[in-house]
Amino acid sequence: MTDKWREIWNKRNFNFEILKTKDKELIFRELKRADGFDVVHKGLSVASLIKQFEDTKNQFANAFEDRDFSHANSLYEVGCGAGANLYMFEQLGLKVGGIDYSKALCDIARKILKSSDIICAEAIRIPPSDAGIYDFVLSNSVFSYFPDFLYAQSVLEKMYEKCKYAIGIIDIHDKEKEQAFIDYRIKTVPNYKERYKDLKKLFYDKDFFINFAQKHRMKILFSKSEVEGYWNNDFVFSCFLYKN
Repeated sequence: MTDKWREIWNKRNFNFEILKTKDKELIFRELKRADGFDVVHKGLSVASLIKQFEDTKNQFANAFEDRDFSHANSLYEVGCGAGANLYMFEQLGLKVGGIDYSKALCDIARKILKSSDIICAEAIRIPPSDAGIYDFVLSNSVFSYFPDFLYAQSVLEKMYEKCKYAIGIIDIHDKEKEQAFIDYRIKTVPNYKERYKDLKKLFYDKDFFINFAQKHRMKILFSKSEVEGYWNNDFVFSCFLYKN
């Protein structure tokens, strides 16, 4: 990923005073804020983000014949940020781990989570399977920040090796919606082209994931983003890949 994006994520912070409340919902909200999601004023509501978490959990449950997520024991996240998603899965009793290239966000995650498996490194440095297999491997709003498709392919291969049952990739920018995305941003963000000229995003055809699924003989499911109040809904999709 570009150094410009890394610079942005390394400026994120967390209000540790919230931990004193022991309110899981407030902690989750603050973790999401640290990860760059606006969850105050006119931004996303906590309820909408919790629903996204529940939807993700339900998609992973499809890996089991009876679709009961209680069979799950562990989850790893690529681009885990401050650990918002991992925090929620950890509350369910799962062993969690993750990797993120922002030192600031990893430092937050290490203080919040019980996990000792939080690594500060590029996504492509995912530890090999012999370092530990997880039931599920998740990546949320990360693939669009990769430098190119070869990088994305390498990360996806490592995610495949790391998981036992399934891979979940959330908020992938849709190649078919690229121009609509740019037009929307130009309309809503002052001086968009100048401000974001060094902050590129990668847009994907669904065939990128379909071809990967066929190569590995995986079942694949696509879903639309339905996070209430999320401006990005119209420009992204999610993808879940299941091992047979």
